[in-house]
Amino acid sequence: MTARRRARKSSPLYLPRARELFTPSKELVLKNIWIFGPLYAIPFIFSIHSWIWAPVAGQPHHWWYQTGRFNWSSAGSTLPVYLTLLIVGFSLLWLVIIMAIGTIAQIMAQEAQLKAAKGEYLTFENLWPQARLLGWRMLGLYIVSGLAIVFSLFILARRYLLAPYVMLEKKTGIRESMRISSELSSRNPGSVWGVIGVLVIIALVGAVPFAGGLVSFILGALYSTAPALRYEQLKKLA
Repeated sequence: MTARRRARKSSPLYLPRARELFTPSKELVLKNIWIFGPLYAIPFIFSIHSWIWAPVAGQPHHWWYQTGRFNWSSAGSTLPVYLTLLIVGFSLLWLVIIMAIGTIAQIMAQEAQLKAAKGEYLTFENLWPQARLLGWRMLGLYIVSGLAIVFSLFILARRYLLAPYVMLEKKTGIRESMRISSELSSRNPGSVWGVIGVLVIIALVGAVPFAGGLVSFILGALYSTAPALRYEQLKKLA
């Protein structure tokens, strides 16, 4: 007789399937939409800006001036050196601004996800201090864990998915946050891979022409508290 691999729903060891986290995650996001809405709107606006400036396939023009009205190259003249340097400098400054604002919004969003998963009341006043206190440390965690995941061909994604929540809750360093995240996820690896799988599926929806990007953004926003919910569930298995 084979043993059961999955705990009963009445058992304290039971973890809901990744897809079952969609409903509670959606309810948390909608309940706190005045917080999550502005935070998620920031990367969405930046993505729209990037799309506007993206070149059309097979053409040298950008989306917003395909008519050629602003296509300086068609006039047969090149820009002065000082103007070229000014444009390059502004582009680099804009990139820094985007990275700074994006990182702050990401930290505040993940703090909001963690607090929502704990059932705490959310305000911008209790989210900003975390971004100010842990900003550089969280940026370092994003970079280190991101590189580790990419260079491992996403094999390490399960280990480090929960690391940001560990750092936000325990104020640990980069290395310690990654270690604790790895230990937590090892208690039930399948439950973490399941969340990652749902996130990947949602991201793939964005490849659908026309409305795919918008649908993917909405689904991703509604499912965004699922990793924090899983983090809280795994802590209870200790």
